[in-house]
Amino acid sequence: MSKYLIVSDIDGTLTANHHDVTVNTAQALENAVAAGAAFYVATGRMHALAEVVAKQFQPDASIIASNGAVYDFSHTLGEDALTAVEEVSADLNLNALYFSDDTVYFTGTLPPAIEAAARRFAPKSVEIKVVGVPSIKELLTHAAVITNGIIFGPNDTKALDAGKTALEARDVLHVSASEHTNLELIPKHVDKANAVRELQEKTGIAPDHTIAFGDGLNDLGMLQAAGVSVAMGNAVPEVKRVARYVTDTNVDDGVAHFLTEFFEK
Repeated sequence: MSKYLIVSDIDGTLTANHHDVTVNTAQALENAVAAGAAFYVATGRMHALAEVVAKQFQPDASIIASNGAVYDFSHTLGEDALTAVEEVSADLNLNALYFSDDTVYFTGTLPPAIEAAARRFAPKSVEIKVVGVPSIKELLTHAAVITNGIIFGPNDTKALDAGKTALEARDVLHVSASEHTNLELIPKHVDKANAVRELQEKTGIAPDHTIAFGDGLNDLGMLQAAGVSVAMGNAVPEVKRVARYVTDTNVDDGVAHFLTEFFEK
């Protein structure tokens, strides 16, 4: 088989429960890698939580973490972006979480529902440190290791919309979303698409031999960078409109079904 680059989102795409890959999906990817494909997971998760899934394919899976901010090297949000997020979040009564490779940071008091939302991606076998700091000034002392962040607003989409508009006006970071209940905070000029293009250059694999799977808004750029773009059956409408193909849902082995049929043809 000709060389292919396969890049897949994790949550809502590769896994059905945030942690485990099904036997069918694992086998389909193992077959593709055995035939010469390179496989990467590309996720908004911090690196430590991306490893939870990638290790299920070791040594065959590599990682693009933090929405493209961490891949072979790390980008960071920076002090200007952290300050902007804190000020906008405070104005709109929203809560922001910030991530290094293995630690979650926040300022003030974190509502239990928000902390629970952050922890649902971590199985009991993985210990993630959650560190609260009292002020922006203290938060900025960790700026050198904070690669990305997220603002949750499951019950306040109007505030999220206002937050996105305000942050984009500041022009100090890239704002995306994995779903309509959050804002993904990414270093300026960084996203999954940039990481995929770097991989294409690094591996010599052309876009038309790049297969990308995704379901959320933060997958749009990555799908557009791939010649073979695949939306999950459970993907948001915007993703389905952009993708060249639509496969089954993540709980119905959509990745496995597409890869099996694609390479058989």
